[in-house]
Amino acid sequence: MNRTRTRLALAVAAVSAVLLVQAFHPATRAQLGERPGGSLDNPAVIPCDLSGLSIKIPRVRVIHTTDPTKRGGSMYLQQVDPWLGYRWGWSLTQREFRERDGVYGEAGKLDGIKLADGVTPMMSRSHANSCAICHNTPYRDGGSGATIPKNGGTGRNTPHMFGAGLVEMIGLQLRLQALALADDNRDGWISFAEAKGKRCILSNLPAGVTGERLTIDYGSFEDIDGDGKPDLNPLFSIIYVDRNGKRLPLARDLRSPGVAGYSFEVQIFGFGHMNLAGRPPVSTTIRSFIATPFDIHSGLQAYDPTTLIDPDGDGFAQVSNPGALQCVTAAGKDRGLKRGPTGISLDDPDGDGYCEEISEGDLDMAEWYLLNHPAPARSELTDEVREGERLFGRVGCAACHVADWHLFAHDAAARDYTKRYDGDRRFFELPVAFNDKTERLEGKLVALAEKVGERWLPRRRAYTVRGVYSDFKYHDVGPDFYQVQFDGSIIKHWRTPPLWGVGSTAPYGHDGAGLSLDAVIRRHGGEALAARKAYVALSRQERRKVIAFLEGLVLYQTEQVPCDIDGDGKISEHFMVAGMDTGVERFNPEWLFRVPGKIEGPVRTRGGERIISFALTNVRQAYGLDLELLKDSDGDGFPDVIDPAPFRRGYRDGVR
Repeated sequence: MNRTRTRLALAVAAVSAVLLVQAFHPATRAQLGERPGGSLDNPAVIPCDLSGLSIKIPRVRVIHTTDPTKRGGSMYLQQVDPWLGYRWGWSLTQREFRERDGVYGEAGKLDGIKLADGVTPMMSRSHANSCAICHNTPYRDGGSGATIPKNGGTGRNTPHMFGAGLVEMIGLQLRLQALALADDNRDGWISFAEAKGKRCILSNLPAGVTGERLTIDYGSFEDIDGDGKPDLNPLFSIIYVDRNGKRLPLARDLRSPGVAGYSFEVQIFGFGHMNLAGRPPVSTTIRSFIATPFDIHSGLQAYDPTTLIDPDGDGFAQVSNPGALQCVTAAGKDRGLKRGPTGISLDDPDGDGYCEEISEGDLDMAEWYLLNHPAPARSELTDEVREGERLFGRVGCAACHVADWHLFAHDAAARDYTKRYDGDRRFFELPVAFNDKTERLEGKLVALAEKVGERWLPRRRAYTVRGVYSDFKYHDVGPDFYQVQFDGSIIKHWRTPPLWGVGSTAPYGHDGAGLSLDAVIRRHGGEALAARKAYVALSRQERRKVIAFLEGLVLYQTEQVPCDIDGDGKISEHFMVAGMDTGVERFNPEWLFRVPGKIEGPVRTRGGERIISFALTNVRQAYGLDLELLKDSDGDGFPDVIDPAPFRRGYRDGVR
């Protein structure tokens, strides 16, 4: 009996070894960024990267869970091993997806939301196989990037995603604050009577919080101009409802049959004014900001019940695992109408044969990563930079580029729903600043979560966001910024872009046509004409100080920034992790996993040179590849627990 068991164990081990080798064999067309091997691995079998910077995990769909005890599910990764969850989300933005992952389903097809003529699509689809192809400055981060063909021949410049979670939280709070001004009976929507005579005027900072406090007028809740729509700034995307507060998806304005009032989303991401009847808004949450590009840019459709299920019909769906209320306007094409025996969606909207290309759990993790993606930094604060910041405010730029915003603490017990603010939902922050002594940017890891049992739960306290520099409104900034779209219509209104990170993100403007900061400032007109004239009227030396201030608003490579991550108040030159000297202490999430990554350390290259290898020797353990809900025995991207044939590769649906 024991001999039989031994033989069976050896057979299972042999099969597992073959599957592991096959998973990284060149014949499987391993992704360029997927290099888990070290110095002792055969690079013809397991691709290697001794710098340790490449993706180390195969493409495995993360399974959505709300129970953190389900090991390897999305809530486990978020709450029990949050740094590992952060890293899985990061990998989704950086990896190069392959044909077998479902990328490029309808490449070159004109697609996307329709422009003003109601017929012309805004772009061609499936032109990128990785988010990092565009969002790659700095490399390996959710940074800024190229100008891509979109909406019109002049294109759209890729914005960076640093501080995305802070921006999202500002937007969700703005929605509640605006509702509080007009929704008198607190039923979740604004009736005609409630809107009458009211304006949406909000402040960036409450009394008592340091910083310049400004009042910002976002327009009237009422339809004063008689066009059938509330006269709110296009930042607010209107959701028309009936007398029971139910969304009327076919309603085009306040005069449409059955309309008794409205609610709204706050379009906090994106550039152009997209507020047309029957057309979805610019992304209002990180989750929609992720799911839509996965589809339109890469041909990867997400099956996401979090944005599909609207329990009360008001137009708002579920609260995601990371804590953001979603809207059904962001629901994707994959509705899960056809389901396989293990629950995999078989809808395949783009008809390429590959099913559930992005899972609900994948979106949980990508949202978790971007929610916590660190904010930009400021470089050296010289006298010139400080004077430039003062001049920036004096000439009027800060009237729209509002520096600071405050997030109120979460209070679940608040009786007024419009005051149930989310608070700061992040689990960490990474303040990065210039150290005059070391003459470099340095960071300090700050925990924003408390450990309760095995779970890390964000404290959701108040937080003041410093240096974002935007009022988030749409403005007409003059003809030099107008864009003629493919259908001949003209976009005249653009959302004030946050300026944090602007020193690292040339070129400038929605179309990337400004090759310098001075040039893009001089391009301003319309509502910004007075500020531009005041800037031009400065002396050359004063203008140089303004530019020096803006150039000091920078991005940085997060994994490489020297950083105090253990809280001892210093940055070690020989930081020890799992018994290995990893060099200068830096912000590397792998050092913070529940099972920290262990580097190889000193090795000899094939050419005989001695180097420090940062390849991990414990990839499977550190990255949780053997956790119940992540284990993928046949390497087809479907975890065993949802794979109809867990030991037979089927990249399309787990079987075929």
